[in-house]
Amino acid sequence: MPITAMDIHQVAKTIHHCIRCPLHETRTRAVPGEGPVEADLMLIGEGPGYHEDKQARPFVGNAGQFLEELLDSIGYKRRDVFITNVVKC
Repeated sequence: MPITAMDIHQVAKTIHHCIRCPLHETRTRAVPGEGPVEADLMLIGEGPGYHEDKQARPFVGNAGQFLEELLDSIGYKRRDVFITNVVKC
């Protein structure tokens, strides 16, 4: 079954309300991911750090800047890639 934008929104909603493990106790915000669902490229990181938790976005701060430089070197922009983490909080 193909993934649709509605599926992604439902997953994000579930992530924001998740309390299934102790990580929810220390997070400020969950980080479900961002970018176009139909992207040709999907990047998956390990888990949100301090800056990601504060901004609720994957790969921000120094890691995000480095990622954007890497993407640029292969002809991609951040807005063209779906970026998420294995762990969401």
